[in-house]
Amino acid sequence: MIEWKHLLKFKKFINTANKGLNLTETLLCAVALGEKLSPKFYNSQKITKASYGLRRYKFVRYIKDDKNSHYSLTSKGETKLRNLVIDDIEIKNPKKWDGKWHLVMYDFPIRFKKALNAFRFKLKQLGFFQFQKSAWIYPYHCEEEILFVADFYGVRKHIEILEVDKVLDDRKTKAHFGL
Repeated sequence: MIEWKHLLKFKKFINTANKGLNLTETLLCAVALGEKLSPKFYNSQKITKASYGLRRYKFVRYIKDDKNSHYSLTSKGETKLRNLVIDDIEIKNPKKWDGKWHLVMYDFPIRFKKALNAFRFKLKQLGFFQFQKSAWIYPYHCEEEILFVADFYGVRKHIEILEVDKVLDDRKTKAHFGL
């Protein structure tokens, strides 16, 4: 089941309603929220076509009972939605650095090799600096985002996040982040 804090991201996603958004992805977010898309932003014919595609690929199911009808996400649809969020995740950097380093360390069992590669790739994508083989460092607060990524890949119990005041020789790290 998708957590409420992530549903808020979906809400923000569908409320932007600009031309750069993929209608199918926006509709998937709307189904997760139990909302309808605004006709002032989206053509009803295009919405119908997009919802047909979502049903065809089994991302949503149409539920009709005596009182009402609605769309509901399937497990495949929830997975697709999580993929949308993981691709969209970013760390907000404040204007001023507080002088603390955020260190993400991990120790995955061998059976988690794919998850390890994906997790490592996401750390690189988010801008982390590889401090040591299984330790990545970042100058700004990032705990919530990293925990979401770890949960997404099912490896939360194999990571640790530390906040440190001092790194012995941080010249290379500071240079990497332009600090």
